[in-house]
Amino acid sequence: MKSAGTPVGSAPAAQPGGDFFAATHYADWVRGSLHAMATRPNAIALYDSTISEPSRLLAELVAKALVIPSDAGGPRFGSRYVSVFANGNRFLVNALCARYGETPERLQTVTGVTGGLQLILRALVKPGERVLIENPGFKILSNLALEAGAVVDDLERPAPDFGVDPAQVAAQLTPDTRLVILTNPHNPTGTCLDPATLTAVARAAARVGALLVVDEVYGDFSRRPSAGLAAKLAPNIISLSSLTKVFGLFALKCGWMVADPDVLARIRARQPEGDVGVSKLAHAVAAHVLENADTFDRHWQAVMTATTPVLRRHADAMRLDGLIEGAVPASGCLYFPRIVGVADTWALTRHLWNQADLLVAPGDYFGLAGHVRLGYAGDAETLDKGLTRLHAGLRAWRNR
Repeated sequence: MKSAGTPVGSAPAAQPGGDFFAATHYADWVRGSLHAMATRPNAIALYDSTISEPSRLLAELVAKALVIPSDAGGPRFGSRYVSVFANGNRFLVNALCARYGETPERLQTVTGVTGGLQLILRALVKPGERVLIENPGFKILSNLALEAGAVVDDLERPAPDFGVDPAQVAAQLTPDTRLVILTNPHNPTGTCLDPATLTAVARAAARVGALLVVDEVYGDFSRRPSAGLAAKLAPNIISLSSLTKVFGLFALKCGWMVADPDVLARIRARQPEGDVGVSKLAHAVAAHVLENADTFDRHWQAVMTATTPVLRRHADAMRLDGLIEGAVPASGCLYFPRIVGVADTWALTRHLWNQADLLVAPGDYFGLAGHVRLGYAGDAETLDKGLTRLHAGLRAWRNR
């Protein structure tokens, strides 16, 4: 059980002059690493967990579709620039429904997965009530629950498969449990849960009156969009997703949640102001993006076609050398290998930074020391160089 303010991981004490490896939270570690990398032009980061932003595609779309000439005195915004106050940008909602086979009454737009989860927690969880959240996991999910006053219980997803046992979920549920929160594909490991497992977890949650929230922000990596979202599987499942990870469009702050209309009505009744951070302009652009989704799908598919063989080749070589363990996921852009013989991930990752100008994310930030999280959705050439450094760095660490 966790209480508010519980630090994530066990980072070492800060060093004189500042040390981003002393950061308690992953977000602070990332911020510090970005500052540090600015002073090292040859440094490579392998922790990024999103497709690199398709800036050219986005700029071309904005120039072509959002701003149009006007006879009344210069350019003006196009038809997709509409109010988001009632229930989001209607063009965006319609495009999302067409992509995922949904209907408008089951969908609400938000700023992202974080914004959607905050709405759900504020509306459906009272202080002192319980939320069951996967571990290892993306710790912002637990932190948001703690900030809402919930008691967080860990649902262990054990290595090496990182699956979820519905019977274990059922055993951990209590009459005070309001939510079960999972990521699918799993962050940080990329493991995918099948529909039967999600349905069984939802059924167990329903027996105590709880909802299953599934963060599907990486979902389009592992399924055809027409297959639909997890929310189709049971009336007590809420799906959350955004344009951030697969499309790489974090700048648009555009996400959505999908659920049974009765569930959405409960959330709206208790949080009538909705997600106040939603931008009219950003969601107008997002509507154009989703209406031209094939273009952006081709972008991320080309990136992953280039990078995935590079990751697999290096992972195979490091496994053969006895340096890492763990299969590369079938899809997605995350890999969470165990580093053989390493318990102190802080020392290892600090060593890689200091000796090889290489950044990988310590597994401690996700609840499992001895592992590192790698992202491989950027440039294939840079990935190749970074993984070469990782292989050499792990060999040097073992032989030091």
